[in-house]
Amino acid sequence: MPRIPGPPREAELPPAFPVLSSEPRRRHYRRPEALPFTPEERASTTILFGNLTPKHDALIEAVFQGSGYLCRALPTPSRSSYSTGVEYCNHGLCNPNYYTAGNLIDFLRSLEKDGRSPQEIVRDFVYFTIGGCGPCRFGMYESEYRQALEEAGYPGFRVLTFLANTAIREGSRHPGLRYTVDFGLGMLNALILGDLLFDISHRIRPFEAEEGATDEAVADCVAFLARFLRQQARRPEAQAALRPGALKWWDVWKKIRFHLRSAAWKEALAWCRHRLQRVRVDWLRVRPVVKVTGEFYSALSEGDANYRLFRYLESEGAEVRVDPISNLVQYWLYEARLNNRRRKGLRPGYWKKEALLRFSAWFWASQYHESAARLGGIAGRLEDQERLGRLAHPLYDTLARGGEGHLVVGRALEAVEEKDCHLFINVKPFGCMPATQADGVMALVSARHPELVFLPLETLGEGEINALNRVQMALADARRRARQEFAAALETTGRTLEQIRKFVETHPEMQSPFYRFGTETPPAGAAARFVLHAAERMRREGC
Repeated sequence: MPRIPGPPREAELPPAFPVLSSEPRRRHYRRPEALPFTPEERASTTILFGNLTPKHDALIEAVFQGSGYLCRALPTPSRSSYSTGVEYCNHGLCNPNYYTAGNLIDFLRSLEKDGRSPQEIVRDFVYFTIGGCGPCRFGMYESEYRQALEEAGYPGFRVLTFLANTAIREGSRHPGLRYTVDFGLGMLNALILGDLLFDISHRIRPFEAEEGATDEAVADCVAFLARFLRQQARRPEAQAALRPGALKWWDVWKKIRFHLRSAAWKEALAWCRHRLQRVRVDWLRVRPVVKVTGEFYSALSEGDANYRLFRYLESEGAEVRVDPISNLVQYWLYEARLNNRRRKGLRPGYWKKEALLRFSAWFWASQYHESAARLGGIAGRLEDQERLGRLAHPLYDTLARGGEGHLVVGRALEAVEEKDCHLFINVKPFGCMPATQADGVMALVSARHPELVFLPLETLGEGEINALNRVQMALADARRRARQEFAAALETTGRTLEQIRKFVETHPEMQSPFYRFGTETPPAGAAARFVLHAAERMRREGC
């Protein structure tokens, strides 16, 4: 019987073989437990947040303050914020993490310069932000914030995350932040109204007769709505507690009516509409329509994070189509429905969840469109997520998770069908995995649809000149298409531009930003659609 060899002696082990050390084993790393945010701290602790547009931030701040919290919106991140983020965050992250973390650290340092100690800052401030998970570095933001804050000298600084799958968890961990019905409805108002002002400002500004008039009017509306939301949250109707039992649902219905359909709410939106209506516009300016979409933060930021892209496009004579946050919310609800369908029959509760998700999507869209109508009716409608999914699915699986999923592909194919833009830009942080996947599919979309002028645009802390040069080159083609479209529309009318302009001068209502002259496309450009409408009106009036 052959001898079974024993274990080799330590001297016989190959050099690469690890030798067990006699030192005690090190403990596995666990995230330090953050101090809770308690109800007793509400009167002395300031909630910091930011990273949306200044319009959204001002309205969200008002809801927090009206609900009894000390709150302060952070300034728009700048290039110096990026440098601070790179210094204290891990390498290999995407721009939004560097900009937002660096912006928070820069703000805390400004508090130190004003005389506060790091210990006082950690005690008296918390950071409220969105959280997430999935195959994207966005899921690591919360831990990256904590690590960067510790490295910057603020160990134990509290980060409160909010998303559907973390709200209950964080709410229980931080009982000082209560997710009530009134707080939720106030935030719904803030997000929707911020979306609409964000959209409307980009639809009016390229055509304003007096430079700066749109920005002044929108700033007045933001300030007015912030006061309204702050006062609304402090009224007795919003402070009343829900009664138990069946009366609870009646109280919820009354609160919905109070926040979303009250006479005060209607009057506030009417005031904003009247203020915006004072801006005079010239719809005969030929502007190429540029649709900007892509990664959420890069496609929403109005600062250095995307090279101030919207303002740059407008300075080059373009009309920008932006994506409101509400479209992303609708996508999240649609994605949840897809995952629920995928699990149909595997566990109970399918129809209940499906009904809840459908109702949530309908409720949000209904409030959005009602608010849009009361603000003049020129803001775009929310996307049909079912249609985008059907368009994109043959090329990009709608169940593929991460970032904005199939949205870029679906939006591009919808733009091809509707012919509603002259240039389609997908803006994203450098190295963003989901956006890079979408760009790979977009290569096929562009090959199949050469009529779509598509520009993938990566943003980084550097490289602004190179990126904006690429935008300028793509704009040259978009301008040419817009001019050709306008010339063809004018030719079909049998009128000259001077005749139409004189007709408009005698009709002041046609110089209003809310004047309706047809929203169906093609043509995509507002000027081309306006001359078609003006010529038809001249014919009806015998001019």
